[in-house]
Amino acid sequence: MRIGLTFGEFVELERKPIVRGEQLLTIEEAAEHIRQRGYCCRPQSLKLLMKCRQLEASNRICTQDLIESCCDYFETHEFFTPYVEMCRVLGCNYFALLRALKDASERESEKYGTRVRMDDQLFVMHRSPAREEHAAVITFTFCEDIRDRLIRGEGV
Repeated sequence: MRIGLTFGEFVELERKPIVRGEQLLTIEEAAEHIRQRGYCCRPQSLKLLMKCRQLEASNRICTQDLIESCCDYFETHEFFTPYVEMCRVLGCNYFALLRALKDASERESEKYGTRVRMDDQLFVMHRSPAREEHAAVITFTFCEDIRDRLIRGEGV
């Protein structure tokens, strides 16, 4: 099971897209994109990875294939951001966590008629443990104090 986000999952979650086809990206932009997908990547580590793998180590990354190759490397070597590492320990992937958080945000936004941010600090996370070959199921419910603030008409 892949823990970090695939490009398709990244797009499905409507994250800020910075990779489009053959668009040229700076090392900094590519590292940010890779970080948003859940991998612990900094521009310096990306440059080093490219140099070690004898890839073009200029100030630009030319293809999405190269970025996917780097994501595969980080996945294989488990270079994850803290949230993704938490998902690995919980027995789910990052997409499952973000999808559940997005669903909860949309559900509560509709219920209370105001935009509720996709912010894990507003919700309580629930986990049904992983069973044999099935990944853990993650769901979110509103924190009681946040619900109370919305009922009183206060913003969050």
